[in-house]
Amino acid sequence: MADQPIPKPEILKPEQILPVEENLVEADQKAFERSPEAKDVFLEQPTETEKALVTKVIEGQPKTAAPVPILPADEVTISVEKIMEDGLGEYFNKLTPEAQLKFKTKGEETAKELAGMVRGFKVKFKRALQILRDWLLCVPGVNKFFLEQEAKIKVDRIIELAEARKEEASKKT
Repeated sequence: MADQPIPKPEILKPEQILPVEENLVEADQKAFERSPEAKDVFLEQPTETEKALVTKVIEGQPKTAAPVPILPADEVTISVEKIMEDGLGEYFNKLTPEAQLKFKTKGEETAKELAGMVRGFKVKFKRALQILRDWLLCVPGVNKFFLEQEAKIKVDRIIELAEARKEEASKKT
């Protein structure tokens, strides 16, 4: 029994994977993108470029590149992202893929910074307004006064979020 070789598990090659499954996944993704729910949700979904950056390691094969860890966003970051992307879906969809990637990455950086302010209960209006304004100016062809107004509205909502969290924290203690 000790002399018998251990059978190796069968490793599927990319050619053996049915393209039908890929088409179903792609079809589901395209159907969601056309749905009304997807219009204002762009910071949470990975883009095609981001998907290409994440490598899949098939079990039993040596790693060719380290996979990029995708960390789940916390509650505060998700709330800030929802405030930021509210009402901007139509503008985002009109952007070119390169502009979308730039807008999305800058938006994620902005969301992290604003979420840090909210977590620390110190949202400074001027700084938050400057950060949001800089992010919104990445949208080409939109009136700057409209973007300024949007930034002010979003900062007010973020301050409300921070104050609500502050009240929650004070109730717990």
